[in-house]
Amino acid sequence: MMKALEKGSEVTAMLGAWKRAFATGAEVIGTMGGQKVFWHEAFGIWGMFGTTGGKENIVRPWNAFGQKPHDFRGNIIVEINMPPRGIDQNLQAMFAQDSAGRRWLLHQGRMSVAGARVTEADFIAATGLKPTKVTFSDGTSGAYHKIANLSASAIIIQEQIAAFIAHCSRARLVKLAKGEAVADLTQVEAWERGLSPELVGTFAFAPRAGGTGRRVHGEIWRALAAELKRRKTPHSNDRVSQYGPDLYTYARGPKVLFEIKSGCGANDIFEAVGQLHIYDRLLGGGYRKVLVVPEGMGKALHGPLASLAIATVEFQRSSGKIILAQKPLDKCLA
Repeated sequence: MMKALEKGSEVTAMLGAWKRAFATGAEVIGTMGGQKVFWHEAFGIWGMFGTTGGKENIVRPWNAFGQKPHDFRGNIIVEINMPPRGIDQNLQAMFAQDSAGRRWLLHQGRMSVAGARVTEADFIAATGLKPTKVTFSDGTSGAYHKIANLSASAIIIQEQIAAFIAHCSRARLVKLAKGEAVADLTQVEAWERGLSPELVGTFAFAPRAGGTGRRVHGEIWRALAAELKRRKTPHSNDRVSQYGPDLYTYARGPKVLFEIKSGCGANDIFEAVGQLHIYDRLLGGGYRKVLVVPEGMGKALHGPLASLAIATVEFQRSSGKIILAQKPLDKCLA
């Protein structure tokens, strides 16, 4: 059992500690609502800390998080909003203290998705997580999921937030699938945790680059997602855990994994081959593997890709737009 932190001074202090921890080592990749958007390349997540008007014109926190580093407002996975003071269980999040004196960020699991809502029960069913009981000063209580131990180090807080965002992503996808089968990402998440270095000793954050590459990647992703939507092909709207693939289809029709590369050099292709095969295996197998690349890939690579059962869909830029080759895409989805 945990005890809610309800004083305005406590909430303000915890918001500051949370934002500082999340911003540590992050790259600012843009703004949303006039606030900086912080990106963590290592975890594949972004976050924004802002405010909005609430009931009776009371200003309250508005904090949004996602995985795709572009079109931030359209790619929000979860909002983590709490009352600025007092008790308000209509808002999803809160701060609380456990019996050991550690202070935590928590969330009910309730979210909005296009045309539907993820309820607390939906979240539990999709993720298997069990909430913690939190008591309030008026004698009431609520069920909340732990997101992050804000008494821990910045890197641990970031890792815990990334894990929660991944759970939210799955809950949203399960809701959108409306009972159709979706990929089980449990093995993916467990495998990716094994890729992280052991957290011992001290370390420094190196400068990060790649903003231009992310923007180009985002343009290609949007073009592919729009094409799948036009074809009424159900597809994931959130990245598959930390590294990829970029999109996968579910429900009716063939299961297809897409990996997008903004370049078509040998290193790009070699990397994509590994990603597609590993994620096909981790997601249970049986996926058609598709590499989306710009026109001009070396002829020497076409044969090996075909022998590995990897299809290629090329794209070109015309009048500032990404144009995907339709016939190869038709074949992949048939």
